[in-house]
Amino acid sequence: MRHIIVGTAGHIDHGKTALVKALTGIDTDRLKEEKERGITIDLGFAFLTLGETRFGFVDVPGHERFVKNMLAGAHGIDLVLLVVAADESVMPQTREHFDICRLLRVKSGLIAITKVDLVDAEMLELVEAEVRDLVAGSFLEGAPIVRVSSRTGEGIEALKDALVRVAATVAEKRREAVPRLPIDRVFTVKGFGTVVTGTLIAGQFAVGDEVDILPLQRRALIRGLQVHGHSVAVAVAGERTAMNLHGVTVEELERGQVVVASRRFVPTSLIDARLELLPTAPQALQTRARLRLHVGTAEILARVVLLDRMELRPGESGLVQFRLETPTFALPGDRFIVRRYSPPLTIGGGEILDALPEKHRAFRPAAEGREAVITTRLQLEAADARERLALWVEMAGERGRSYPELAARTDLTATQLEDALRAHVAAGRLVETSSTPRHFLSRAAYEAMRERLRHALATFHREHPLDPGMPRREARALLPREVPESVASELLARLCQEPEFRAEREWVRLATHVVQLSEEEAEIERKLLEAFERAGWQPPVLEEVIAQFQLDPEKARKLYHRLLQRGALVRVGEHTFAAEALRALVERVRARKAISERLDVGAFKELTGVSRKYAIPLLEYLDRQHVTRRVGNERIIL
Repeated sequence: MRHIIVGTAGHIDHGKTALVKALTGIDTDRLKEEKERGITIDLGFAFLTLGETRFGFVDVPGHERFVKNMLAGAHGIDLVLLVVAADESVMPQTREHFDICRLLRVKSGLIAITKVDLVDAEMLELVEAEVRDLVAGSFLEGAPIVRVSSRTGEGIEALKDALVRVAATVAEKRREAVPRLPIDRVFTVKGFGTVVTGTLIAGQFAVGDEVDILPLQRRALIRGLQVHGHSVAVAVAGERTAMNLHGVTVEELERGQVVVASRRFVPTSLIDARLELLPTAPQALQTRARLRLHVGTAEILARVVLLDRMELRPGESGLVQFRLETPTFALPGDRFIVRRYSPPLTIGGGEILDALPEKHRAFRPAAEGREAVITTRLQLEAADARERLALWVEMAGERGRSYPELAARTDLTATQLEDALRAHVAAGRLVETSSTPRHFLSRAAYEAMRERLRHALATFHREHPLDPGMPRREARALLPREVPESVASELLARLCQEPEFRAEREWVRLATHVVQLSEEEAEIERKLLEAFERAGWQPPVLEEVIAQFQLDPEKARKLYHRLLQRGALVRVGEHTFAAEALRALVERVRARKAISERLDVGAFKELTGVSRKYAIPLLEYLDRQHVTRRVGNERIIL
């Protein structure tokens, strides 16, 4: 069974609701005011099965005051049923609804000329000619035009046949996608609680699924699902769906919110887009203009920022950023409509390019970074979902993007997302870390980091020729602060595996860097090391050695630190010992275990011949090296 959503469109009192009732037997006017006034105010819904096709009708209001309600119903339709009354022909809301359908890129539809029982044949021919002029060059050019009367039933069966023929050409909505359902109605059902309805525009939901409500950012559980009035275990893309939710109240929910898969998406207050201004727009659009943005079932007030021109004239299209006054949820590829703030009038629409962008400055001919912003928006516009992933990582520069950040920008399923990222990594375009969460960096950003590290190390070696390398903490500071520590550590480790670098203990150096001492420096280093080795377990203070051998103080201190870095000398508390002396100490203590495995301070002093000044720090050193273990006032030799 195919599921097709049909949206009505047309001027007030042209018979849209009566036509839906004639087709389905369902009166979509459900509000008391609608019954009293004889006009449709809010969305109405009806269903009809013809053969293997199940049609869901979204009946929209035609009055200009309720166009925002019409927009809430138009977002998820597969085909439009444009209704034109024979006794009035094409009217203002006929044109506005038709413009909206074009801007939303509705691809299929048909035309019903209603109330044919009220006019003669000549009038009918004239109306049909006006309709053909209206749709010329659009998606409705060549579409079936069916003459009907809801009162007499004339043409209703022909209209049903035409619906089936047009529906056969409609492509199915994407089921292999992360599910989302824009809410168009919220109500309660006694004994069940909160119910929301909408058109499932992608993916599928199942009873028991955990979902998020955006931009509310509340989590709920699906207790039940209905499609066309029948309970189902799973609802799929393209179906009019009623969802019984546990965990949220009716008071918290409203039209314009979106039910999405849990732990995946986030709200946004900025949207980058391609905006097309209608030729009939009353004036050019300027930066900072306040507009009504309609996306999904939501209406949000927003300021528009032009990115590629000073003004957008009627009939032109341009790159823009919307700065929303309240958050919403949307994804790249979603279509939108913009209406003038006051008085409300549809002036344009377009396609979302990035729903989580950085904040951009308004267009200025000489503004720094202007070309980069325009170029990347054009690249996003031309890209498919897989390509956009790589572009978003590249646009982030050296900060890169985490896996959750990328997942929140697309409705690709987890498998599709993994496949796309894996392909980009395999092609060498992206670099991936194994941190949690995983992080992705563009190859260009990685190479820029490598070049910066190479240059910094070359400078460091030139300024500190006696040091074995740059401390790791200084090398880490070369990476962006915004990068999480776990990611930065892995990136630094990866960089150090490149052939031109070496990482040794706490130091990073160029592979070509070798400390070369002059004859004088080599002699000073030799004397320093000999002095500490000769002193054994009762070492001197550095200044004493400098004075004893009349060494150059500055060079001696640098070479002393070099011996510490190399591990030839070791700091133990406030003292410095030769590493050879400490190795000998370990051997002597372990040899004593043959006599006794217990060792107190007195026995240690007798064993080594040192005073308490040295005995205590040496014993603590042996504890740290797991040669001994302190138990009370004694040590156990391990």
